[in-house]
Amino acid sequence: MGALIFSGLISTLLAIRAYKAFNYRNLPFSKHFVIIMLCMALWSVNYAFEIGSMDIEYKYLFARLQYLGIAFAPVAWFLFAAEYSGVCRQLARRYEKPLFIFPIVAILLMLTNSIHGLYFEGYYLDFTGGFPLLVFKHGAFFWIFYIYSFVLIFAGIFFFFRQFVRLTAPYGTQAAIALSAACVPVLGNILHISDIGPFEFFDPTPFSFAITGLILFWGTIEHEFLNIIPVARQSVIESMNDGYIVVDLSNSVVDINKAALELAGKGRKEALGTNINELFGEGVEVLGNSPEGRFGREISLQIGLETKFFTVSVSPLLTRDDEEGELVMIHDITEIYRYQEALKQANKKINLMSNITRHDILNQVNVLSGYTELISEMLPSDVKGDPRISKYLRNLNKGIETIHSQIIFTKDYQELGVVSPTWQSISGLAKEAAFAFSGQGLKFSIEDNGLEVYADPLLKKAFYNLFDNARTHGDHVSEIEVNSYITGESVVIEIKDNGIGVSPVMKELIFEKSIGRNTGLGLFLVRGILSITGMEITETGIEGEGARFEIKVPPGNWRRASPQ
Repeated sequence: MGALIFSGLISTLLAIRAYKAFNYRNLPFSKHFVIIMLCMALWSVNYAFEIGSMDIEYKYLFARLQYLGIAFAPVAWFLFAAEYSGVCRQLARRYEKPLFIFPIVAILLMLTNSIHGLYFEGYYLDFTGGFPLLVFKHGAFFWIFYIYSFVLIFAGIFFFFRQFVRLTAPYGTQAAIALSAACVPVLGNILHISDIGPFEFFDPTPFSFAITGLILFWGTIEHEFLNIIPVARQSVIESMNDGYIVVDLSNSVVDINKAALELAGKGRKEALGTNINELFGEGVEVLGNSPEGRFGREISLQIGLETKFFTVSVSPLLTRDDEEGELVMIHDITEIYRYQEALKQANKKINLMSNITRHDILNQVNVLSGYTELISEMLPSDVKGDPRISKYLRNLNKGIETIHSQIIFTKDYQELGVVSPTWQSISGLAKEAAFAFSGQGLKFSIEDNGLEVYADPLLKKAFYNLFDNARTHGDHVSEIEVNSYITGESVVIEIKDNGIGVSPVMKELIFEKSIGRNTGLGLFLVRGILSITGMEITETGIEGEGARFEIKVPPGNWRRASPQ
């Protein structure tokens, strides 16, 4: 009796766990699992009372109460297996309610058995084993319902067996758990119904529920039996446009979908067992010498006369903390690659035209500057000394210088974002930019803490412009410091000087175009360079104590330099 009560307790605990999964995560198969566990609990506990009772009428009462669990368990099992494995899922959902009609009829016939005798022809106590056991003579409807129940049970077993054979970890492991849990009570029930040996009068099925419960409990704890939603492989993986490949620890292919087979130009039997680095032919190493864990890379494949480009994403397949293999996803980026190449060609043409136009404009500006100087020299002394003429000439020269500066600026701005961002050392770039100011009376203090940022290649130009801005506008700047530190999940780069600083009114305006004593383009360009990879710059210094620029680098765009 203790084993039966224990079985009922385990079944109830698993029912509660499954109910939580259904209630909070809306997993459709969990409600069927709840019914299965409650049926097992009812069957086990009532069988315990049946064995413990000495009076035949009490035994008969508890035997009939067992049927509240016995009748519904096969249907719940079938629906659970169909939903969990994905096999016949739509069919099971469509006929879910009609499937429960037979169990309800069986319970009604069992409760009214004294009128018609269709379920039990009779019952009696057997004392041959030294302990009174209730023995039934089964009627015609019992065998009909028994066959119906076993058809559903074996259909569910087949669903999980099919999943176990076709899928890899963790789903194959979960299918094995379900198979083991289901086969133990089925075997016990067959032994009892077949009147084999001591099981002729003694039903081991409820006792086997204790083993089933322990298997399911272990599977739930160790292999997340109810936490990981299984994949209906045929309807999901095979219909994917992306290539799906599962490899074991030796990089041999153990599962592959239709899309990947078409890329490899192989059949399933030919592909399975092949090393993934040999799957697509010579010269195409999908994994190569890539690091462990998650990573991505790009490959190209020759498909007929066409070259196609793909991204390969690799992630480990884990069961708890143990790695079972790797999942390789292959995504076609040919169209994106072509658009990028077309964009590059368009940019080249635009940049070529910009360079030619810029060159021609600069030539005309130089001509204009030369003629302006000649006119200034050829003017008579009395005209040249006229304040109005002098003012006109100064304004003319200033306008020519402004045009020249703006044309030069367009060259820098044209290169913004053309080349992909790269990982760059903060201290290394700052030192390179500072080198241009050698011999100009500026002392640089640049901290080297091994931090790198993901930024546009023009980042060095940003440092240069910040240093030049300090020299030009700081009035008496003699020292410039560059520091970087981690704050939360971000990194802050600090550039400060010992000049006159920036007034509160100008702190935001200095980053606008055409603001400042000169061209007003330097800090505008700095903000543009930084914004490409999500970096932000602000001025936080105190007027009279020096300028202080803070560059905030977002999470994911900074790292510590790898040791050489």
